[in-house]
Amino acid sequence: MKEIDNNVPQPLNLVALARGNPKGSTVPGTRLEAFIVEKEALHELPADIWIMVIQGELIIDLPYGDFRLLKKGDSLHLEKGTKVSFEPLKEVVALRQIS
Repeated sequence: MKEIDNNVPQPLNLVALARGNPKGSTVPGTRLEAFIVEKEALHELPADIWIMVIQGELIIDLPYGDFRLLKKGDSLHLEKGTKVSFEPLKEVVALRQIS
């Protein structure tokens, strides 16, 4: 049996990483977190956020009746102070940038 070469990068399952800590797990070597998106009532964002859906679909309600539907592979940048609510359709796993 051949030994595993520890210098070769191994694949990382981002969905499994998020399920291991639904509130957010840091993606090694990046400034990203994988997390499970939970339903959130209308609130004001305390900081800018970049979010990318990697599993599922997410409705983001915005001010003035506007909304965005993010599907797998879609991303969105929202600015601090924007009033939003999150409505995940089934289980939604996403990435977000952390500081």
